[in-house]
Amino acid sequence: VSTITGVDLGENIEVIFDLWRFKEPQTAIMVRTYVPKSNPKLETITDILPSSNFYEREVHDLLGVVFEGHPNLERLILPEDWPEGVYPLRKDWQPTQE
Repeated sequence: VSTITGVDLGENIEVIFDLWRFKEPQTAIMVRTYVPKSNPKLETITDILPSSNFYEREVHDLLGVVFEGHPNLERLILPEDWPEGVYPLRKDWQPTQE
């Protein structure tokens, strides 16, 4: 896995998997899928590609996508005191001023 990213498209979240094969023949594959923002769930791919572990956690942290079956879907980037259910890469997120 090269990276896994997500984009808030309004009613849906697009999740993009970029995969690289470095051995000959070198191959790059991009897989895109969409989940409804109201129920953003996908099956984890960590059992097939363990290197996806941190990328799935990052997408979960920042966009709220739940990777079902993930072995450790805990916070990765956001601080421990970050409010539950608040995802800073969603378009409806508004930063608070203190």
